[in-house]
Amino acid sequence: MNIQEVITYYYNEVILRGDAVAVRLAFENPVETDKLVYSSKLTKELKKSSTFLGKSLASLDLCNNEYLSGVKEGKYKGTYPVVLAQTCKCLGIDKDVCVKGLVYSETAQLVFSAVRLGGIDFKSGQKLLSNLLNQFRYYNEYEPSYPLIDILSKNHEKREVKVFES
Repeated sequence: MNIQEVITYYYNEVILRGDAVAVRLAFENPVETDKLVYSSKLTKELKKSSTFLGKSLASLDLCNNEYLSGVKEGKYKGTYPVVLAQTCKCLGIDKDVCVKGLVYSETAQLVFSAVRLGGIDFKSGQKLLSNLLNQFRYYNEYEPSYPLIDILSKNHEKREVKVFES
C-alpha cells in the first residue's frame, strides 16, 4: 500500500465514517457523542491527542455553552470533533459547513504531512486532496475503522522518543 492509498483509506474509513459523523451527532447530543468518540480511540495516544485538541479549542473561549463549560471544568472528555461541533453551533455556523470544514482540515493535514515528509510531491498532494474532497459523502452511522492506525499508534506509544507529541 503506498502513501496515497493509506491516505485515501483513512479519509474514507476514519474521517468520513468517524469524525464527520461525530460532528453531525454532536450538534444534537454532545455528551453522548463525546463518550462515543472517546471510547472509539483505542490507544492512549489517540485519546490524548483528540482531547488535547478539543480542550485547546474550548479554552479559546470563542463562545460558551453548557457542554463547552463542562469541558473546561473537566466534566467532559472534550474530544475534538465534539468541541468543534459545539463551537460551530454556538457561533451560528451551519452544521454542513462545520462538517465540511473538519473534513477539509483533517484531510489537508494528512496530505501536507505526506508532502513534508517526502512521501509524495506537492502537485500529487494537491491532486490527491482535490480528488478526495470531490468524493465527499455523508454517512449516518459512526463507525471509524482503520486497524493499521491503531497498531501503528500502539507501537508509537512503546517508543521512547515521541516524534509527534509536543
